[in-house]
Amino acid sequence: MTIRYCLTCISLFVISSTRGQDADSLYKAGRYFDASIAYERILFERNDPGAQLMAIFGKTRCLKQEGRYDQAMTFLENWQAYPFPDSSLAEIHYQQALCTYLGGHFENVLSLVDRWSYEHGGQQPAAVLVVLKILALNELRRWKEAGDVYRALIAQRGPAVAPPDLYQHIPHLKSVEKAQWLSQFIPGAGQLYAGRPGEAIFSILVQTAGIWFAVVSFEQHYYVSAWLIGAALFGAFHMGGVRRAEVLVRQYNRKKVLAFNEAVREQLVSLLQQ
Repeated sequence: MTIRYCLTCISLFVISSTRGQDADSLYKAGRYFDASIAYERILFERNDPGAQLMAIFGKTRCLKQEGRYDQAMTFLENWQAYPFPDSSLAEIHYQQALCTYLGGHFENVLSLVDRWSYEHGGQQPAAVLVVLKILALNELRRWKEAGDVYRALIAQRGPAVAPPDLYQHIPHLKSVEKAQWLSQFIPGAGQLYAGRPGEAIFSILVQTAGIWFAVVSFEQHYYVSAWLIGAALFGAFHMGGVRRAEVLVRQYNRKKVLAFNEAVREQLVSLLQQ
């Protein structure tokens, strides 16, 4: 109850302090939260569609600037059923798909793009929406589907000079399970598989040292030392090596995917600008 009261007081204070200021001016000044409140007030006070649309897109810009993509996505969803012109509804739809992509909800991006024709009188999705679909499929690592949509877009746009087909060389990702299996049976093999020979050598040396210490201590009848130091050292670094191999492979795969997605993104943006 106290938290709700405090939030209400803050909202009232912001509204009163921004009442005499233009929402666009607040946005240009970098006061995105204040501008968002000002745009919300316009939506509450004005009934004409032009002012409402200006406020909708203004508030959306503010939320994007603040990185509040999920909130922007929900906000835009609430306005899709209003009787705005179809061109304005199309822009709302696109902004919702963009915020959904920026928020990391890639499956929802695909749904929003596929709903376009149904919600806009059978029209084909705009090229920029198709680009979002390709990028979302890339993030989901659904390379074949992304490649099919990508080639269809290239054919539709018909550029003067066809760009190289990046999907001829999709990232070759490594198996986390294989890295774990290798590290279980061969010290350092998982790190070597992940492309880290330095860490592989270090892991081999440390685990070998643990085994050597345990064997020497056992032969000299220092059974406690053999168990507590040698075996414990080997066991700790062995299990750590398995977990480290998993982390390294995930990092390797993520780096490959990011590099590929960035190359596709740059090519598609260039294509849209032609």
